[in-house]
Amino acid sequence: MEKSLQITIIVSIAIIIIAISALAITIPFKQTTEANYASPQKREFWLFNSEIPKFNEIKMGMSHDVFSMSTITVNKGDNVTIHFFNTELPGGDPHSFTIEGKTYDVNIVLNPGENKTVSFDATTAGVFPYECTFHQPTMQGQLIVLASGQP
Repeated sequence: MEKSLQITIIVSIAIIIIAISALAITIPFKQTTEANYASPQKREFWLFNSEIPKFNEIKMGMSHDVFSMSTITVNKGDNVTIHFFNTELPGGDPHSFTIEGKTYDVNIVLNPGENKTVSFDATTAGVFPYECTFHQPTMQGQLIVLASGQP
């Protein structure tokens, strides 16, 4: 057999093996993902204030504070519970978890060392920004509510 024919056969076999492997991994993952979105669930999240390491607030002219999670993803119909903690030491800054608007009107304000829990039903699909009203523009995130059956 010619050398180029041998190389073509080896490359073809390698491509077939990669394609079969990709299918073997993707099909079970897709089925599992779709199953997780079948019915409304209770979803809990623990959210904390955090800091951008080595961030010079004075030089940058903005806060170094961020949320521990910048994205919270749920499904339409889910019951969502968010446990929000202000981990600042006494004398530190207050923080808020605020989602403005008619759909999810949430405004939790915490002093250092406090925590509060909020629960709501995710009734409307879409992307809803949340923020700390005291530390913009760095302390913000988004609540993503997926439409029913959307992976």
